[in-house]
Amino acid sequence: MLGNSSTLRREYELLEQLTDSIVVVNAVGNILLVNKPALKRWRYQSEQLLGESIFQLLDESESRISLPLSQVVGKIVDVKLRQGNGEYRKVVMSVSKLQCEQQTLYLLIVKYSYPLALPRSTVSPQYCKLLSFRPANANSQEQTGAATSHLSLADDLREAIAQQQLQLYFQPQIDIDAGSVCGVEALCRWFHCEYGMIPPDKFITLAESVGIITDLDLWVLRASCQQLLQWRSKGLSIPAISVNLSSVNLRYPALPELISQVLQESQLTTDDVIIEITESGFVEHEPIVQDVINKLHANGIQLSVDDFGIGYSNLSRLQTLPVSQLKLDRSLIEHIETSGIARSISEAALQIGKSMKLQVVAEGVESEKQYQILKALGFHVAQGYLFSAPLNVSQFELWVLSH
Repeated sequence: MLGNSSTLRREYELLEQLTDSIVVVNAVGNILLVNKPALKRWRYQSEQLLGESIFQLLDESESRISLPLSQVVGKIVDVKLRQGNGEYRKVVMSVSKLQCEQQTLYLLIVKYSYPLALPRSTVSPQYCKLLSFRPANANSQEQTGAATSHLSLADDLREAIAQQQLQLYFQPQIDIDAGSVCGVEALCRWFHCEYGMIPPDKFITLAESVGIITDLDLWVLRASCQQLLQWRSKGLSIPAISVNLSSVNLRYPALPELISQVLQESQLTTDDVIIEITESGFVEHEPIVQDVINKLHANGIQLSVDDFGIGYSNLSRLQTLPVSQLKLDRSLIEHIETSGIARSISEAALQIGKSMKLQVVAEGVESEKQYQILKALGFHVAQGYLFSAPLNVSQFELWVLSH
Protein backbone atom coordinates (compact mmCIF):
# COMPACT_ATOMS: atom_id res chain seq x y z
CA MET A 1 0.00 0.00 0.00
CA LEU A 2 1.44 3.34 -1.08
CA GLY A 3 -0.54 5.39 1.40
CA ASN A 4 -2.66 8.48 0.93
CA SER A 5 -1.58 11.69 -0.74
CA SER A 6 -0.61 13.39 2.54
CA THR A 7 1.65 10.46 3.44
CA LEU A 8 3.34 10.61 0.06
CA ARG A 9 3.78 14.35 0.42
CA ARG A 10 5.42 13.94 3.84
CA GLU A 11 7.73 11.26 2.45
CA TYR A 12 8.72 13.54 -0.41
CA GLU A 13 9.34 16.43 1.98
CA LEU A 14 11.55 14.22 4.15
CA LEU A 15 13.48 13.11 1.06
CA GLU A 16 14.03 16.75 0.17
CA GLN A 17 15.38 17.34 3.69
CA LEU A 18 17.91 14.56 3.18
CA THR A 19 19.20 15.80 -0.18
CA ASP A 20 22.72 17.20 -0.08
CA SER A 21 23.48 20.88 -0.41
CA ILE A 22 27.01 21.31 -1.71
CA VAL A 23 29.27 24.33 -1.30
CA VAL A 24 32.95 24.74 -2.22
CA VAL A 25 34.85 27.49 -0.42
CA ASN A 26 38.44 28.69 -0.34
CA ALA A 27 40.70 28.79 2.71
CA VAL A 28 39.10 31.95 4.11
CA GLY A 29 35.56 30.69 3.55
CA ASN A 30 34.60 32.59 0.37
CA ILE A 31 32.01 30.65 -1.63
CA LEU A 32 33.29 29.57 -5.05
CA LEU A 33 30.69 27.00 -6.05
CA VAL A 34 27.18 26.12 -4.93
CA ASN A 35 24.79 23.52 -6.32
CA LYS A 36 21.18 24.04 -7.37
CA PRO A 37 19.54 22.16 -4.46
CA ALA A 38 21.33 24.46 -2.02
CA LEU A 39 20.20 27.60 -3.86
CA LYS A 40 16.61 26.37 -3.97
CA ARG A 41 16.42 25.24 -0.37
CA TRP A 42 18.30 28.20 1.08
CA ARG A 43 16.17 30.61 -1.03
CA TYR A 44 19.09 32.38 -2.65
CA GLN A 45 20.07 33.33 -6.17
CA SER A 46 23.58 32.28 -7.21
CA GLU A 47 24.79 35.88 -7.42
CA GLN A 48 23.77 36.41 -3.79
CA LEU A 49 26.13 33.67 -2.57
CA LEU A 50 29.08 33.48 -4.94
CA GLY A 51 32.02 35.41 -3.53
CA GLU A 52 30.37 35.83 -0.12
CA SER A 53 31.84 34.30 3.04
CA ILE A 54 30.18 31.16 4.36
CA PHE A 55 30.64 32.61 7.84
CA GLN A 56 28.34 35.51 7.01
CA LEU A 57 25.55 32.95 6.63
CA LEU A 58 26.12 31.40 10.06
CA ASP A 59 24.95 32.43 13.51
CA GLU A 60 28.37 32.35 15.18
CA SER A 61 26.89 32.19 18.68
CA GLU A 62 25.29 28.82 17.95
CA SER A 63 27.57 27.40 15.25
CA ARG A 64 30.49 25.11 16.01
CA ILE A 65 32.63 26.16 13.11
CA SER A 66 35.14 28.97 12.65
CA LEU A 67 38.42 29.74 10.92
CA PRO A 68 40.67 28.02 10.15
CA LEU A 69 38.55 25.44 8.34
CA SER A 70 41.48 23.02 8.47
CA GLN A 71 40.65 22.39 12.14
CA VAL A 72 37.30 20.82 11.29
CA VAL A 73 38.26 18.75 8.24
CA GLY A 74 36.71 15.28 8.47
CA LYS A 75 34.24 16.37 11.13
CA ILE A 76 30.48 16.89 11.18
CA VAL A 77 29.49 20.11 12.91
CA ASP A 78 26.19 21.65 13.96
CA VAL A 79 25.58 25.12 12.56
CA LYS A 80 22.75 27.64 12.36
CA LEU A 81 22.39 28.90 8.80
CA ARG A 82 20.66 32.10 7.65
CA GLN A 83 18.45 31.57 4.61
CA GLY A 84 17.63 34.06 1.89
CA ASN A 85 14.39 35.01 3.64
CA GLY A 86 16.30 36.00 6.78
CA GLU A 87 15.20 32.99 8.82
CA TYR A 88 17.69 30.63 10.46
CA ARG A 89 17.58 26.85 10.33
CA LYS A 90 19.75 24.39 12.18
CA VAL A 91 21.77 22.13 9.89
CA VAL A 92 24.63 19.68 10.07
CA MET A 93 27.67 20.30 7.92
CA SER A 94 30.57 18.03 7.04
CA VAL A 95 33.90 19.53 5.99
CA SER A 96 36.45 17.87 3.73
CA LYS A 97 39.55 19.11 1.96
CA LEU A 98 39.80 19.17 -1.82
CA GLN A 99 43.13 18.66 -3.54
CA CYS A 100 43.77 21.55 -5.92
CA GLU A 101 47.13 22.58 -7.35
CA GLN A 102 46.53 26.31 -7.13
CA GLN A 103 44.91 26.69 -3.72
CA THR A 104 43.37 24.96 -0.74
CA LEU A 105 39.65 24.36 -1.17
CA TYR A 106 37.07 22.89 1.18
CA LEU A 107 33.94 20.93 0.33
CA LEU A 108 30.99 21.61 2.63
CA ILE A 109 28.12 19.13 2.51
CA VAL A 110 25.12 20.51 4.35
CA LYS A 111 22.00 18.66 5.51
CA TYR A 112 18.97 19.96 7.30
CA SER A 113 18.55 18.34 10.71
CA TYR A 114 14.88 19.33 10.73
CA PRO A 115 12.40 17.67 11.07
CA LEU A 116 14.56 14.73 12.18
CA ALA A 117 18.23 14.69 13.21
CA LEU A 118 18.91 11.64 11.07
CA PRO A 119 22.47 10.37 10.53
CA ARG A 120 23.87 11.14 7.11
CA SER A 121 24.26 7.44 6.36
CA THR A 122 20.47 7.05 6.13
CA VAL A 123 20.54 8.63 2.69
CA SER A 124 20.08 5.79 0.23
CA PRO A 125 22.33 5.77 -2.87
CA GLN A 126 19.32 5.88 -5.19
CA TYR A 127 18.38 9.27 -3.71
CA CYS A 128 21.76 10.86 -4.31
CA LYS A 129 21.15 13.30 -7.18
CA LEU A 130 23.58 14.37 -9.86
CA LEU A 131 25.07 17.67 -8.79
CA SER A 132 24.84 20.72 -11.00
CA PHE A 133 27.43 23.35 -10.02
CA ARG A 134 27.33 27.03 -10.86
CA PRO A 135 30.87 28.42 -11.17
CA ALA A 136 31.62 31.84 -9.67
CA ASN A 137 33.44 32.88 -12.81
CA ALA A 138 35.09 31.52 -15.94
CA ASN A 139 38.31 30.84 -14.07
CA SER A 140 36.71 28.40 -11.65
CA GLN A 141 36.77 25.38 -13.97
CA GLU A 142 39.62 23.84 -12.01
CA GLN A 143 37.64 24.09 -8.79
CA THR A 144 34.63 22.62 -10.53
CA GLY A 145 36.74 19.71 -11.76
CA ALA A 146 38.17 19.07 -8.30
CA ALA A 147 34.75 19.06 -6.67
CA THR A 148 33.23 16.89 -9.40
CA SER A 149 36.10 14.41 -9.12
CA HIS A 150 35.64 14.23 -5.34
CA LEU A 151 31.92 13.58 -5.66
CA SER A 152 32.39 11.10 -8.51
CA LEU A 153 34.79 9.08 -6.37
CA ALA A 154 32.25 9.21 -3.54
CA ASP A 155 29.60 7.76 -5.86
CA ASP A 156 32.04 4.99 -6.82
CA LEU A 157 32.62 4.23 -3.15
CA ARG A 158 28.87 4.05 -2.48
CA GLU A 159 28.58 1.59 -5.35
CA ALA A 160 31.54 -0.46 -4.12
CA ILE A 161 29.93 -0.82 -0.69
CA ALA A 162 26.52 -1.70 -2.11
CA GLN A 163 27.91 -4.22 -4.59
CA GLN A 164 30.34 -5.89 -2.16
CA GLN A 165 33.33 -4.77 -4.23
CA LEU A 166 35.61 -3.92 -1.32
CA GLN A 167 38.13 -6.43 -0.02
CA LEU A 168 39.39 -7.38 3.42
CA TYR A 169 43.02 -8.01 4.24
CA PHE A 170 44.14 -9.51 7.52
CA GLN A 171 47.19 -9.02 9.74
CA PRO A 172 47.88 -11.48 12.56
CA GLN A 173 48.38 -10.45 16.18
CA ILE A 174 50.89 -12.47 18.20
CA ASP A 175 50.77 -13.37 21.88
CA ILE A 176 54.30 -12.37 22.91
CA ASP A 177 54.58 -14.88 25.77
CA ALA A 178 53.16 -17.87 23.89
CA GLY A 179 54.41 -16.92 20.43
CA SER A 180 51.08 -17.94 18.89
CA VAL A 181 48.29 -16.15 17.02
CA CYS A 182 45.89 -14.54 19.47
CA GLY A 183 43.88 -12.48 17.03
CA VAL A 184 43.74 -10.78 13.67
CA GLU A 185 42.99 -7.25 12.51
CA ALA A 186 40.69 -6.80 9.51
CA LEU A 187 41.79 -4.04 7.13
CA CYS A 188 39.60 -2.73 4.33
CA ARG A 189 41.05 -2.27 0.83
CA TRP A 190 39.49 -0.66 -2.23
CA PHE A 191 40.79 -1.49 -5.68
CA HIS A 192 39.20 1.03 -8.03
CA CYS A 193 38.64 -0.13 -11.60
CA GLU A 194 40.17 3.07 -13.01
CA TYR A 195 42.54 4.40 -10.34
CA GLY A 196 43.83 1.17 -8.86
CA MET A 197 44.26 0.87 -5.10
CA ILE A 198 42.84 3.86 -3.23
CA PRO A 199 44.76 4.45 0.05
CA PRO A 200 42.59 3.64 3.10
CA ASP A 201 43.13 7.04 4.70
CA LYS A 202 41.78 8.64 1.52
CA PHE A 203 38.62 6.62 1.07
CA ILE A 204 37.85 6.54 4.79
CA THR A 205 38.12 10.32 4.96
CA LEU A 206 35.97 10.50 1.83
CA ALA A 207 33.34 8.25 3.41
CA GLU A 208 33.29 10.45 6.51
CA SER A 209 32.93 13.63 4.49
CA VAL A 210 29.98 12.47 2.38
CA GLY A 211 28.13 10.63 5.13
CA ILE A 212 28.58 6.96 4.18
CA ILE A 213 31.09 5.99 6.86
CA THR A 214 28.45 4.05 8.82
CA ASP A 215 27.67 1.98 5.72
CA LEU A 216 31.38 1.36 5.17
CA ASP A 217 32.12 0.38 8.77
CA LEU A 218 29.12 -1.92 9.01
CA TRP A 219 30.13 -3.63 5.76
CA VAL A 220 33.60 -4.26 7.17
CA LEU A 221 32.13 -5.56 10.44
CA ARG A 222 29.72 -7.95 8.71
CA ALA A 223 32.33 -9.22 6.27
CA SER A 224 34.85 -9.71 9.09
CA CYS A 225 32.38 -11.66 11.21
CA GLN A 226 31.41 -13.86 8.28
CA GLN A 227 35.06 -14.53 7.52
CA LEU A 228 35.83 -15.47 11.12
CA LEU A 229 32.91 -17.89 11.06
CA GLN A 230 34.17 -19.46 7.82
CA TRP A 231 37.67 -19.91 9.25
CA ARG A 232 36.33 -21.63 12.31
CA SER A 233 34.23 -23.94 10.15
CA LYS A 234 37.48 -24.93 8.42
CA GLY A 235 39.13 -25.67 11.75
CA LEU A 236 41.38 -22.60 11.80
CA SER A 237 41.87 -21.36 15.34
CA ILE A 238 41.41 -17.57 15.32
CA PRO A 239 40.48 -16.42 18.84
CA ALA A 240 39.18 -12.97 17.89
CA ILE A 241 39.03 -10.41 15.11
CA SER A 242 39.61 -6.66 15.46
CA VAL A 243 37.64 -4.20 13.34
CA ASN A 244 38.26 -0.47 13.02
CA LEU A 245 35.41 1.94 13.57
CA SER A 246 35.44 5.63 12.62
CA SER A 247 34.98 7.92 15.60
CA VAL A 248 32.35 9.75 13.51
CA ASN A 249 30.03 6.83 14.18
CA LEU A 250 30.15 7.50 17.90
CA ARG A 251 27.58 10.21 17.18
CA TYR A 252 25.14 7.61 15.85
CA PRO A 253 22.77 6.54 18.69
CA ALA A 254 21.72 3.31 16.93
CA LEU A 255 25.33 2.08 16.61
CA PRO A 256 25.37 -0.25 19.67
CA GLU A 257 22.21 -2.05 18.52
CA LEU A 258 23.54 -2.38 14.98
CA ILE A 259 26.80 -3.95 16.16
CA SER A 260 24.96 -6.35 18.45
CA GLN A 261 22.64 -7.27 15.57
CA VAL A 262 25.60 -8.06 13.29
CA LEU A 263 27.13 -10.31 15.96
CA GLN A 264 23.83 -12.10 16.45
CA GLU A 265 23.36 -12.60 12.71
CA SER A 266 26.89 -14.00 12.47
CA GLN A 267 26.38 -16.32 15.46
CA LEU A 268 29.35 -14.74 17.21
CA THR A 269 29.68 -13.44 20.75
CA THR A 270 31.19 -10.26 22.12
CA ASP A 271 34.32 -12.27 22.98
CA ASP A 272 34.95 -12.84 19.28
CA VAL A 273 35.15 -9.22 18.09
CA ILE A 274 37.11 -6.16 19.24
CA ILE A 275 36.10 -2.70 18.02
CA GLU A 276 39.06 -0.35 17.54
CA ILE A 277 38.48 3.39 17.80
CA THR A 278 41.25 5.99 17.63
CA GLU A 279 42.26 7.66 20.86
CA SER A 280 41.01 11.04 19.61
CA GLY A 281 37.49 9.61 19.27
CA PHE A 282 37.35 8.56 22.90
CA VAL A 283 38.17 12.01 24.25
CA GLU A 284 35.13 13.69 22.71
CA HIS A 285 33.04 15.20 25.49
CA GLU A 286 29.74 15.41 23.63
CA PRO A 287 26.93 13.72 25.60
CA ILE A 288 25.84 11.66 22.59
CA VAL A 289 29.38 10.26 22.20
CA GLN A 290 29.54 9.32 25.87
CA ASP A 291 26.12 7.69 25.68
CA VAL A 292 27.12 5.57 22.68
CA ILE A 293 30.41 4.47 24.30
CA ASN A 294 28.62 3.54 27.52
CA LYS A 295 25.94 1.62 25.66
CA LEU A 296 28.53 -0.30 23.65
CA HIS A 297 30.13 -1.31 26.92
CA ALA A 298 26.76 -2.21 28.45
CA ASN A 299 26.11 -4.48 25.47
CA GLY A 300 29.38 -6.29 26.18
CA ILE A 301 31.24 -4.94 23.13
CA GLN A 302 35.02 -5.01 23.59
CA LEU A 303 36.57 -1.63 22.83
CA SER A 304 40.20 -0.89 21.98
CA VAL A 305 41.89 2.52 22.10
CA ASP A 306 43.77 2.67 18.79
CA ASP A 307 46.84 4.88 18.20
CA PHE A 308 47.29 5.31 21.93
CA GLY A 309 50.11 7.53 23.12
CA ILE A 310 50.02 10.37 20.60
CA GLY A 311 48.84 12.93 23.11
CA TYR A 312 45.04 13.11 23.13
CA SER A 313 44.07 11.45 26.41
CA ASN A 314 44.75 12.47 29.94
CA LEU A 315 44.97 9.89 32.68
CA SER A 316 41.83 10.96 34.52
CA ARG A 317 39.83 10.65 31.30
CA LEU A 318 41.35 7.30 30.44
CA GLN A 319 40.35 5.87 33.81
CA THR A 320 36.69 6.46 32.99
CA LEU A 321 36.75 4.76 29.59
CA PRO A 322 35.09 1.32 29.44
CA VAL A 323 37.81 -0.24 27.28
CA SER A 324 39.56 -3.59 27.37
CA GLN A 325 42.61 -2.89 25.22
CA LEU A 326 45.20 -0.21 24.47
CA LYS A 327 46.92 -0.26 21.09
CA LEU A 328 50.17 1.68 21.14
CA ASP A 329 50.72 4.05 18.23
CA ARG A 330 53.15 2.68 15.65
CA SER A 331 55.21 5.88 15.66
CA LEU A 332 56.47 4.99 19.14
CA ILE A 333 57.39 1.45 18.13
CA GLU A 334 59.22 2.75 15.06
CA HIS A 335 61.71 4.65 17.25
CA ILE A 336 61.82 2.38 20.26
CA GLU A 337 65.29 1.06 19.32
CA THR A 338 66.95 4.45 18.99
CA SER A 339 64.92 6.91 21.04
CA GLY A 340 64.97 6.85 24.81
CA ILE A 341 61.89 9.06 24.83
CA ALA A 342 59.92 6.66 22.62
CA ARG A 343 60.98 3.77 24.83
CA SER A 344 60.00 5.62 28.02
CA ILE A 345 56.60 6.59 26.62
CA SER A 346 56.01 3.00 25.46
CA GLU A 347 56.90 1.65 28.90
CA ALA A 348 54.69 4.24 30.59
CA ALA A 349 51.76 3.32 28.31
CA LEU A 350 52.30 -0.33 29.15
CA GLN A 351 52.24 0.39 32.88
CA ILE A 352 49.07 2.46 32.50
CA GLY A 353 47.42 -0.43 30.69
CA LYS A 354 48.54 -2.99 33.25
CA SER A 355 47.37 -0.85 36.15
CA MET A 356 43.93 -0.74 34.55
CA LYS A 357 44.06 -4.48 33.78
CA LEU A 358 43.96 -3.85 30.02
CA GLN A 359 45.62 -5.82 27.26
CA VAL A 360 48.35 -3.71 25.61
CA VAL A 361 49.13 -4.22 21.92
CA ALA A 362 52.27 -2.96 20.16
CA GLU A 363 51.48 -2.20 16.52
CA GLY A 364 53.99 -1.67 13.73
CA VAL A 365 56.66 -4.13 14.88
CA GLU A 366 59.10 -4.54 12.01
CA SER A 367 62.36 -5.83 13.48
CA GLU A 368 63.48 -8.60 15.79
CA LYS A 369 65.18 -6.04 18.01
CA GLN A 370 61.93 -4.12 18.47
CA TYR A 371 60.19 -7.37 19.33
CA GLN A 372 62.79 -8.31 21.93
CA ILE A 373 62.57 -4.87 23.56
CA LEU A 374 58.79 -5.15 23.75
CA LYS A 375 59.08 -8.65 25.17
CA ALA A 376 61.55 -7.49 27.80
CA LEU A 377 59.27 -4.61 28.77
CA GLY A 378 56.36 -7.00 29.22
CA PHE A 379 54.02 -6.17 26.34
CA HIS A 380 51.16 -8.62 25.81
CA VAL A 381 50.59 -8.61 22.04
CA ALA A 382 52.62 -7.60 18.98
CA GLN A 383 51.52 -6.90 15.43
CA GLY A 384 53.49 -5.84 12.38
CA TYR A 385 55.48 -6.74 9.28
CA LEU A 386 57.98 -8.74 11.36
CA PHE A 387 55.33 -11.44 11.47
CA SER A 388 53.33 -10.72 8.33
CA ALA A 389 52.12 -7.98 6.02
CA PRO A 390 48.33 -7.68 5.66
CA LEU A 391 47.18 -10.67 3.59
CA ASN A 392 44.11 -11.53 1.58
CA VAL A 393 41.92 -14.43 2.68
CA SER A 394 43.74 -17.25 0.90
CA GLN A 395 47.18 -15.88 1.79
CA PHE A 396 46.22 -15.54 5.42
CA GLU A 397 44.89 -19.07 5.58
CA LEU A 398 48.19 -20.40 4.21
CA TRP A 399 50.10 -18.27 6.71
CA VAL A 400 48.09 -19.64 9.64
CA LEU A 401 48.56 -23.24 8.48
CA SER A 402 52.32 -22.72 8.15
CA HIS A 403 52.62 -21.22 11.62
